[in-house]
Amino acid sequence: MTVWYILLAILGLSVLVITHELGHYLMGKWLGFTITEFSVGLGPKLFGIKGKETEFTLRALPIGGSCRFFGEDGKEDDKEKKHPEAFEDDIEKPDEKPKEPDPRLFSSKPAWKRFLVVLAGPITNILTCVILCFVMLLAYGTVSEVSEEGLVQVQEVVENGPAARAGVEAGDIIVALDGKPIQSSADLNEALKAANVESASLTVLHGASVETKKVTEGHVDTITLVLSGGETKTMTLTNLLDQETGNKMVKIMYVALPYRQIAEHYTVWKAAYTAFPETWNLGKAVYQSLGMLLTGQASCRDVTGVVGTVDFMSDAMAESRSASAAWEMFLWFMALIAVNLGIINLLPLPALDGGRLIFIIIEMIRRKPVPPEKEGMVHLIGMLALLLLMAALTVSDIIRCFGG
Repeated sequence: MTVWYILLAILGLSVLVITHELGHYLMGKWLGFTITEFSVGLGPKLFGIKGKETEFTLRALPIGGSCRFFGEDGKEDDKEKKHPEAFEDDIEKPDEKPKEPDPRLFSSKPAWKRFLVVLAGPITNILTCVILCFVMLLAYGTVSEVSEEGLVQVQEVVENGPAARAGVEAGDIIVALDGKPIQSSADLNEALKAANVESASLTVLHGASVETKKVTEGHVDTITLVLSGGETKTMTLTNLLDQETGNKMVKIMYVALPYRQIAEHYTVWKAAYTAFPETWNLGKAVYQSLGMLLTGQASCRDVTGVVGTVDFMSDAMAESRSASAAWEMFLWFMALIAVNLGIINLLPLPALDGGRLIFIIIEMIRRKPVPPEKEGMVHLIGMLALLLLMAALTVSDIIRCFGG
């Protein structure tokens, strides 16, 4: 099943990149630009279909895509020349006026049109996030906790670990650690940090039945946990220090459940207008992450590339409790990555859409374009830096995923 989740994650990333390029394409067609190629995938061409002026191609690598405008570098494409003699037309003759630039050139279009075409890609990613949020709200609604109280239930006990030696069993509910009440993952982590490495007291509720009670009123479900039966046991954990990590560990797999949850189901209208603030919140999370990287609160080790993203998505879906939960996780990742692509591409960096927008804005202010060779050199340097970064992230992801 994990293989299918990996393929689904790769397909999802490809769709988001193609959607970005589709934004450029649709805006370009609407504003009268000449588009020579729209490709799905990267690398060698497998086959193509030639339209009136655009060739639609499928390429070998199933990640990414591109939308190629006529003469994006400010010059006519050589392959557009119909005959070798056409090169003679480019030679200025003494008695003739300088030849007018080809109106099909990308650079020949008004600056405001080029601005909209470049902007359309990131905006399409952000709108994709809005649509995905709408689908999630409509299909799954939202779940919120109305109480900080909860329970931590053991799902699996690691063999020969402190919990296993003490007699902890799957299904036990952790009540306290060294006298500190445990009602959440955070409580367990804090209590473990303060616990004695050599010996710690653990209290559990053994053999209890955990059931859920649901009450529905209109579009809202109230879900409450009901405990019954069981006996309280107190046991001693010894030697909590893990030799490999140097951290104190109980060596269990557990799930933290809230006592009470409110699940709200959305109408089409409410899901539609709630999707916008949900997208805004995801966007803020992206900006906060960028801020943490710039201020040193997060390290480069926390950044992943395509391989790491696919691995993380597939693992999260595989660990979901049901197929429905896996699809919800997939949609959430897609929404987060979509708004991430939109925001990152708007950053004023060379080779990104934001960098191209900066050059167009400078052109609007100066009322004349930056020389194409200078702009091209800036974007080339930016592209090389971007490719090196992607390569470094890919190597890091592979080491992290397969090398431990």
